[in-house]
Amino acid sequence: MEIALSKGEMELLQLLRSRGGRAELGDIGDKSRVAALSTLLKEKGLLKIVERKKKVLRLTERGIRHAKEGLPEEKILRILRERGKANLSELSSLMEEDELNVALGEGRRKGLLRIESRDGEVTVIPLSWEVPEREIIDKIMKGELEEGDVDQGILKSLRRRGLVETEEVTEAEIILTPLGLDAAEGRIPLIEEVGKLSRDLIVSGEWKKKKLKAYDVKASPPVVYPGKPHPYVYFLEEVREILIGMGFTEVKSPIVESEFWNFDVLFQAQDHPAREVHDSYKLAYPEAADLSRYDELVNRIARTHEDGWITGSKGWGYKWSFEIARRLILRSQTTAASARSLANGLEVPSKIFAIDKVFRPEAPDKTHAFEFHQCEGVVLAEGMNVRNLMGFLAEFSKNLGFKEVKFKPAYFPFTEPSVEAYVKHEKLGWIEIAGSGLFRPEMLIPLGYDYPRVQALAWGIGIGRLAMIKLGLEDIRELHSQNLDYLRKAPLVW
Repeated sequence: MEIALSKGEMELLQLLRSRGGRAELGDIGDKSRVAALSTLLKEKGLLKIVERKKKVLRLTERGIRHAKEGLPEEKILRILRERGKANLSELSSLMEEDELNVALGEGRRKGLLRIESRDGEVTVIPLSWEVPEREIIDKIMKGELEEGDVDQGILKSLRRRGLVETEEVTEAEIILTPLGLDAAEGRIPLIEEVGKLSRDLIVSGEWKKKKLKAYDVKASPPVVYPGKPHPYVYFLEEVREILIGMGFTEVKSPIVESEFWNFDVLFQAQDHPAREVHDSYKLAYPEAADLSRYDELVNRIARTHEDGWITGSKGWGYKWSFEIARRLILRSQTTAASARSLANGLEVPSKIFAIDKVFRPEAPDKTHAFEFHQCEGVVLAEGMNVRNLMGFLAEFSKNLGFKEVKFKPAYFPFTEPSVEAYVKHEKLGWIEIAGSGLFRPEMLIPLGYDYPRVQALAWGIGIGRLAMIKLGLEDIRELHSQNLDYLRKAPLVW
């Protein structure tokens, strides 16, 4: 009979033999290496591992500080040892107020000092110099101290003061079995096992004296978590590539936006309930934007709101407020980016999109967040109609992997006609992904476009909900997860 062992396993057997056949796992070298070798020897029946759980005491950050600097009651006793006694006003000049209060309270509770008041003067007199917690704190500082080895009254006091905490640890003792002892003492032949044949082993002929370790084809390889993009960021990049592939150009707008660009240019009335759909975060400072460079556009927008200007509309029939238009908010819709781009004068035809964060004071739940990404798209061209709009949305959805798309009429403040787009999910059924429509003349004409010859198709997609479907998530808040286990294992869906 012979036993094949690696060089490390043989060394551990001999070390245990020199220790009388048993040792604590952490006392004989690198703990992780010894643990791995012990597991292998246990599987071969050469040793056994006996585990024992115990509760040990650790000092908290405050406990470590007091262990080094002294407990408050120790500090006051040091002062009293020098002076014999001291009045309260003297102690107040030598110790901080909070520390002095603790020292007096703990000192009286433990019988370390007495406080006397006579003729309006408070005097502190020492009664004992021994602080019972000091010995325990010193022992914990030097090494592990089990919970059961401490006076429970003192331990209760240390916990009450937030100086110690309990940690459960597992100790392991490794013990040679009779078979292991026979192998260690040479009664059973040992042959060295190697994991691979090296050139030196082959050239020297030493390979004949070794045994090649069996290769377990069923063994799992080591788990590797290489660096990779966040799954949600990866998905947003995919959406960008799809839209760029469809001929769109990405545009940007500021996160802090004026209500003028976020609402007024879009023909959302300043006193209309439609504006409540996008209830927004308003800035406290600064409060207002400088719109002086847009004087001509501001005048056209104001006239359009009040009486329709030359758009053929009656407008909203109210006195438009420049002060309301100047108010600064956190952008509540990426349509603000489209409005700015259209105001700068896009060529006809043009296709633009924006993927960016928007902010709305929603109550967070599985499908709502107060900070989320929106995907906006605009096609500016002659002769556009609803069929073209549905065609773009259908192509985009199919490029994202959704085979079935359907539409239904809807209402949105700045498009007419308007439609909602839905995609078919295998498990969840039909899910709304976008609100869309053709920009109204009250928006396009003030921006300088020859409506109705030139039309603009537009849509806004809650891209987070699409990402949830693609990534198999049930809660939109998981899109911003910082859970390392999830991030390591999450697939990059393309």
